[in-house]
Order: sequence, then structure tokens, then C-alpha cells
Amino acid sequence: MSGLSALLIATGGGALGTSIESLSAPAGVLQVVIDPLWFVVAAVGLFLLAALVAPLVVHSLRDSRSPTGREADTLDGLLEPSGYEPAGIDVVDTVGEQSIQVSVRGLPGRRRLIVTDYVLTELDGDTARGLLAAEAERARHYYVEYRLLASAAVIAIATAMFGGLVSFSDGLFALAIAALALFWIGRQLQFAADRAAATHISPSELADAFETVASIRGVEPEAAGWQTWVSVQPPLGQRIERLRAAAER
Repeated sequence: MSGLSALLIATGGGALGTSIESLSAPAGVLQVVIDPLWFVVAAVGLFLLAALVAPLVVHSLRDSRSPTGREADTLDGLLEPSGYEPAGIDVVDTVGEQSIQVSVRGLPGRRRLIVTDYVLTELDGDTARGLLAAEAERARHYYVEYRLLASAAVIAIATAMFGGLVSFSDGLFALAIAALALFWIGRQLQFAADRAAATHISPSELADAFETVASIRGVEPEAAGWQTWVSVQPPLGQRIERLRAAAER
């Protein structure tokens, strides 16, 4: 009996062990381990996709059209100083004095100029010329693309830090250094675009254009402050100040 009991106990114990292993196996299969590196890549990829698609979606929701013959002639004259030739032009019909938009959207080689009808019909020629020259040089200096890449780099470091790819202290230090450096480069890129735009007209005319638009919108151009250090876009007041200084030289 003792031998039979030992055999039964041994057999039962083996069966019990097998059942426990079979029950625990699915739990191991269901566990999903995400590589922190892929987590960073996914976060940056989603950000870039959203940043590229969002302006297109917003623009598609607005009523836009091709410029009329008269508007096309006006635009040719306004774009002549900068020599900028976009792949296409979209005019947005708006109402109100604050409806001032001049922007270039799209990938290099396929950029489209988006301008509101108010710019073509209500703004004086010097102001409209200045705005178009400034936006043309922003496109030529790839300023918008740089802003996306700089923001993506900051997001990558932050995601790596919270995803455990780097320690929190090292990630925080890298995040601060990268943000300050990347944002500083972005501001210098904007200043360079302003200087290039000023060569097509004049520094004082470009500064006047910025001030005119700010006055129409009822805002005071903001001067540089401590917030400037954590911004990739320099404040309008600082851009105007540098243009005024260049005009005096």
C-alpha cells in the first residue's frame, strides 16, 4: 500500500504540476513588452503625422478658391520683389479687419501660398509686399520644417525619459539643454529669414508692415523676455526692434 500510495501521490503531483503550468502559460503569452525605443519612435511619428495633416485638414474646411484675374495680377506685383513662385495660390474669402493671413503650406517643391482676400483688397501695397516677402523667406529657410523637427526632438527626449529608456535625471537634463539649444537655433533662423526678406524691400518697410498688421489686429508687439528662451518663435516686438536697428546702420 505504501508503494501504491507513493505512486498515486507522485502521479497526482505530476498532474497537478502540469495543470498549474498549463494555466500559467497563457498569462505569459498575454504579456506584451514594448521596447522603449519603439515607444519613442511611435510618439514622434504620431506627432509629425498630426503636425503635417492638421494644417491640411484645417485648410480643407475653409472655403478657398483660385485668384481672379485681377487678384492674380495684384499677387504678381506683390511677389515680384521676393521673386517667390509658389506651386499654387489659394485665396480665402473672409470678413473683418483681423482676417489677415499670409502663409505657405506644403512640402518643398509643392508649396502653396494661402492668402486672405483682405490682404489683396484692403491692405496697402507696402504692407502686403512686406508680409509676402517675410513668408517667402520663411519658406526658403525651411522655418516651419525646422520647428517640427525641433519639437519632435524634444518630444523624443521626453518620451524616452518617461518610457524608461534613459534615467529621469539624465533625461531632464538632456531635455533642458536640447530645448534651449533647438529653440535658440529656431529664433536665429527666423531672424535670418527677416534679414533676407528685408533685402527685397527694406528693413524699415518690413518693420512697418509688421506694426501695421499688429495695429489692425489691436495687439501690441511683444518685446523679448524670459519666455523668449523657451520659445522657438521670437516675439514680434523683438523682430521689429532688430529690423529698426538694421535700418539705422
